[in-house]
Amino acid sequence: MTTHFPSGLDDLTAAIAGLELPQENPHHRAIVDTYRRVQQMDAQLLAVTGGGPIGCRADAHEQLEQLTDALILRVLAGAELTRLLSIQCCCAPVVGDGEADTAEDEADCRSCPYAEQTIVHACLDAFAADGDPDAMSSADLADRLRQVPGMAEGRWSCAELTPLRLSRLLAPYGARPRNVRFGTGQLKGYLRSSLEAALPDCSC
Repeated sequence: MTTHFPSGLDDLTAAIAGLELPQENPHHRAIVDTYRRVQQMDAQLLAVTGGGPIGCRADAHEQLEQLTDALILRVLAGAELTRLLSIQCCCAPVVGDGEADTAEDEADCRSCPYAEQTIVHACLDAFAADGDPDAMSSADLADRLRQVPGMAEGRWSCAELTPLRLSRLLAPYGARPRNVRFGTGQLKGYLRSSLEAALPDCSC
């Protein structure tokens, strides 16, 4: 069993002490979640390989398929964790007597490799590919993102995204689905303006 941090106990302690929990860094959250997923997959691999004697050929074939699937997912998760850990902090505060050049810092932040990898950017890319509509339904947006290779925020493969998973990934950025009118009906969806407002500053 894994514990999400901060947990309810942390929230309660902060409330009793009158402390305000700072907003978490999405990049750091992605590292924690990906590391947790790597640990879970290692445990799954041990469970598959340590399942005891195999009774028949069909059981052996099924176990081999399970092991292959678990290995593929584990390798992908490990590669994503390595990528997240290798991202350099391009916007770290400058220590010294001189003052940093603000314009130069802002240019560095725009070129930050992490800033180009968020789910918000991926959603806006999907909007752009669809002609930049004012809004897109959650189902259509998730469908567009499923065509993108790689991982989404280090939590799920893009090919496995659903509207619910997408909403969970966007929530830390303050972008949430709302009722949007499409034609003669209403569907849950996202406004392009809301996603643009949710674009994160460089936070690595």
